[in-house]
Amino acid sequence: MPPPRPPPVLMEELLEEVFFRLPPDEPAWLVRASAACKPWRRILADRGFRRRYREFHRTPPVLGFFEKGPIYSHFPAQADHPDWHVMDCRHGRALFADIGKSYLIVLDPMTGHQRRVPSPSNNLIGFTAAVLCTAQGCDHHGCQDGHFLVAVVRPKKFEEITSGWLYSSETDLWTEFASVNHPNANYFSNMDAPSVLVGDALYFNIDGVIECQLGTLRLSTFEKPIDGNGTVMMAEDGGLGYAAVVDVTDLTLWSREAGPEGAMGWTKLRVIDLKALLPDGALFITTQYGISRSPRSLMISGIAEGTQVIFVSTWVGSYMADLKSGRVRMVSRPGRKVFPYMNFYLPAMEAASTGQGQ
Repeated sequence: MPPPRPPPVLMEELLEEVFFRLPPDEPAWLVRASAACKPWRRILADRGFRRRYREFHRTPPVLGFFEKGPIYSHFPAQADHPDWHVMDCRHGRALFADIGKSYLIVLDPMTGHQRRVPSPSNNLIGFTAAVLCTAQGCDHHGCQDGHFLVAVVRPKKFEEITSGWLYSSETDLWTEFASVNHPNANYFSNMDAPSVLVGDALYFNIDGVIECQLGTLRLSTFEKPIDGNGTVMMAEDGGLGYAAVVDVTDLTLWSREAGPEGAMGWTKLRVIDLKALLPDGALFITTQYGISRSPRSLMISGIAEGTQVIFVSTWVGSYMADLKSGRVRMVSRPGRKVFPYMNFYLPAMEAASTGQGQ
């Protein structure tokens, strides 16, 4: 009896189409495919495929996150640093302040590569900061290496102004923003205030909204749509948005838009009932004495920039929720601010056999 014929070999074009559809938020699937055989590994490690895969999915997935407070490793390439406090996470980089030191740290969590950034001021307290990629030709679908900017914003309570500085890794220099009048700003509450990048401007949630125009180095302020806790975010149309928990369990989304006469203002877009979105038992916790705590501690603990993924903290824990798909899962302890790390993880040719990649 003749031996069975081997299965037909799929054309590389067909294999690429299959690989394109492997979900980027499940990088283990790509690693397994790369380890299956050398031809598959060669396809997945090809620069052209990696570029097309990122273009196909466009928005990088959430691969992990950092939490406010002492930083402990969520990534294999990063050692524990109890003195590091996370400030921001964007474009494949994480930004930290080393408490008691006169510098910031920009970290690539994939490789562990870090760069120290000198402080723009000798007395830098009560500040917030953001990092972003400025590598030439980068589409920010999979930032890796290259030049970056760091923006630092600091309210000065007694002077009733907010000042800012912009650092360029290309020149290794700080440039000062034009200060803006900002009375009643409480600088003690502004450490690691959340930010969002929309177009050529960064927006910080600091006793109102601070707009940092990166091109003109100008600061401006305007009101939030609602008092109390909330966060800036990117709206579904790509503009500036805002999210807050209203009336205990109503997640409310706004967008900043031009009115009939051209004046900018906030428009309420959507209200989401968190009782329906989160799993049963997420909003209440029963203590050992049989007392059921109310959901009044609900807060938005983080936003995955450029997506509809938010992090909501309850008495029970911190949940990651995709508002578009409705997928929800618990990811951490309650009450801690979350800074999502977003990037594509694609296995490299030389690292596929060890299960590592980038």
